[in-house]
Amino acid sequence: MAQPKAIPFPLIPPLQFEQAPQPKSKNKPKNYLALKNKRSNLLRFKTLSYIWKPLLNHSTLMRYLLACSILSLLFSCKNEKPAVAGEINTQLYNDLQTQLIDAKPGDVIKIPAGTYFFDRPLSLDGVPRVTIQGAGRDKTILSFLGQKAGAEGLKITADSVTIQDLTIQDTKGDAIKVQDAKNVTMRRLKTTWSGGAKASNGGYGLYPVACKGVLIEHCEAAFASDAGIYVGQSSEVIVRNSYAHENVAGIEIENCTNSEVYDCRAENNTGGILVFDLPDLPAGNGKTCKVYRNKVIGNNHKNFAPEGNIVGIVAPGTGMILLAAKDVEVYDNQILQHKTMGLAIASYQITQLKWKDEKYDPFAYDIKIRNNKFERKKALPDLSKDFGKMVNVYFKGSPQDLLYDGIHDDQRPKGPNPMNICIEQPEKGLRFANIDAANDFKNINKALGPYQCGK
Repeated sequence: MAQPKAIPFPLIPPLQFEQAPQPKSKNKPKNYLALKNKRSNLLRFKTLSYIWKPLLNHSTLMRYLLACSILSLLFSCKNEKPAVAGEINTQLYNDLQTQLIDAKPGDVIKIPAGTYFFDRPLSLDGVPRVTIQGAGRDKTILSFLGQKAGAEGLKITADSVTIQDLTIQDTKGDAIKVQDAKNVTMRRLKTTWSGGAKASNGGYGLYPVACKGVLIEHCEAAFASDAGIYVGQSSEVIVRNSYAHENVAGIEIENCTNSEVYDCRAENNTGGILVFDLPDLPAGNGKTCKVYRNKVIGNNHKNFAPEGNIVGIVAPGTGMILLAAKDVEVYDNQILQHKTMGLAIASYQITQLKWKDEKYDPFAYDIKIRNNKFERKKALPDLSKDFGKMVNVYFKGSPQDLLYDGIHDDQRPKGPNPMNICIEQPEKGLRFANIDAANDFKNINKALGPYQCGK
């Protein structure tokens, strides 16, 4: 999915910036995060004071950091042999593709155990109720290393399809893409890129888009340059009992209606679980999502998204983000060991990206956060992305549990909580703040009271 080029907000800029005028139309985002020259210089000074001055006063710590840097450099310079594609299994590819072309409703197409190299996608078009089945997730491996034609590994436009028990790796683009289909089942699948985290990896591992009725279960996805498990512009979606690790986004629900993500593990991604509603897509203004009983752990991986990708804004060390999300419940999750922030609630304006769709609703509202376990990582928040820099500047280098941007729609009723953000979390020890992004962070408020809707 093509994304508009990201426009970074200048929290600690090397250049000088002027405050941009505030447009009246809601489909042109206010320049909430552009700072005046004087404020920019102050932020730069504060960052140096809060973060680096204490470190300089501890010689032992500095020697330790220097030693770590040298070791990191040495390990990064070691010779690594690149993966090499094996002999293309032309006969098996032709046999499988012929079966897919000639398939009848109800057919089961089996792929035997083994590692097979293909240089072009397998595709199924228009034939309903077909099952594509391997011998096991780690037994049937389809490698597209050195792919010459197409971008996907498996591309499907057919209803009531089931894909199960196999691994697809090293595709040029998305590993498994299902589009414009009803009743899609992805079960016991694995997608990965054997070269590790690279911007040149495909964007998505599991990628159902514009579908109705999606079930993803017992799957694993790693090293996608966008999202390991992504469901977009779809309705009636369930993602459960799955494992996403070392992607930019572990699990992403985008512009979907009636979706659930539960009993999953999102670990060592840049961001663990994202619920996004983005503009200028065929299906906009998604709503109604439940995220519960998930383990969202240590998502501190470097962001390796390609330039201009929307997930490129995600700061390493982010557990969850609800961006322009509506009617979302987040409960009974373990959100642990994140160095920047556990959960963020934000409107689309904070990205500083423009949009054309006048029907797009950029605000986040009707959000319920309850009974989650937050546990912060003892580390300096990220400094590579602007959201991480904001946490460093305004919270003195301390990771936060729950941040709300405070941007609200003037058309909604007035009051202390116009966007109906409800937080039912134990207040003791919780690091919460409304960061007042609409007013240049002038009135950051850590009081949880206005958002405790049950009291």
